[in-house]
Amino acid sequence: MKKRVAVAARRVQGLSGAARMIIEHARRLAASDWEVHVFAEKLDKQALREAGAVPHWVPAWPWGSWLKRRAFAAAAGGMTKGFDLVHGHGDLLDQDVLSLHNCVHAAHESLYKRPLPESDAVGRMHALQLSGRRFRVLVANSNLMKNDVVRRFGVPAERVQVIHPGYDSCRFNAGSREDFGAPMRAELAVKPGELLFGLVTSGDFEKRGLKPFLRAFAALARKIPGARAVVVGKESRPGPYLALARELGIADRVVFREPVADVWRFYHALDVYVHPAKWEEFGMSVLEALACGLPVITGASVGAAELLKGEQREFVLADPSGEALENGMLAFADPSLRARVGALGPAAALPCVWDRGASALRALYESLIR
Repeated sequence: MKKRVAVAARRVQGLSGAARMIIEHARRLAASDWEVHVFAEKLDKQALREAGAVPHWVPAWPWGSWLKRRAFAAAAGGMTKGFDLVHGHGDLLDQDVLSLHNCVHAAHESLYKRPLPESDAVGRMHALQLSGRRFRVLVANSNLMKNDVVRRFGVPAERVQVIHPGYDSCRFNAGSREDFGAPMRAELAVKPGELLFGLVTSGDFEKRGLKPFLRAFAALARKIPGARAVVVGKESRPGPYLALARELGIADRVVFREPVADVWRFYHALDVYVHPAKWEEFGMSVLEALACGLPVITGASVGAAELLKGEQREFVLADPSGEALENGMLAFADPSLRARVGALGPAAALPCVWDRGASALRALYESLIR
């Protein structure tokens, strides 16, 4: 008889890392001895059913960020009673397993150099969950995240398990560049021999460091006439970033595209991946770029940076902006360095294939119901 787990998150829909993680873990758990039920206000029923999970719609409260979250916690909390395990993804007040996907306090402090307002709804929810220990085990996306919650909220380290997000090795791999790279470069109007830098994100350009990326690229473009850039992501207010590109004189050399389901095609077109976030709980795009055999430049406060080893560490920047970022990007104008550092990526990414993460999660579940 299969064991039953209730997985709850307000949104399991779209191209966010959290939604992909829930669906991919559900696919592998459902193929074993677990019956997976997913509870959400917004959910991709077709994707969940194809993954072998059972989707459940949770009615949404229409007003106020804080009230919406408390209403979801109350409604989903009632609907998930009676299961062998309850796994919340940041939106329940009580659960056996709590997965966090962001550290809003740390991210706000890194970006704005001041504490997160006490009125912030996500921050209030995290404070209730973490300070009140409203979980048996906390799953963190990275050691960076683990260290923050242990220090900030006093969560005992032994109650935190790090399970890195994963990637699909059939789509993100170094062997597919020949099939997808040239067609995408042609689509982006990148000429043979031009050096293409990229930043890929589901959204939030400010957090992911798009402004320092554009400034560093503008400085580099004055030295390398054949340099081009592509930015993949969705931003509610893209105007300031488009204006900055025009102000820097690079509007004709930077292509902006919205996220797509087959995002791996962009990675295969790139020569260098740049992720200059000042704080990122993990950064799935860094992992995906590594898996595709790309050299990566990122910040030391990006969780996925802990995967990088050896010569890759030279491009993990304490401050991923200004001259340090420009110099890192300029260094990869050397094709031999690009090839050497990029070749290290697939091995760094390999421990994070979805199968391994799902196996670790399944083992955690099993340990909690013995």
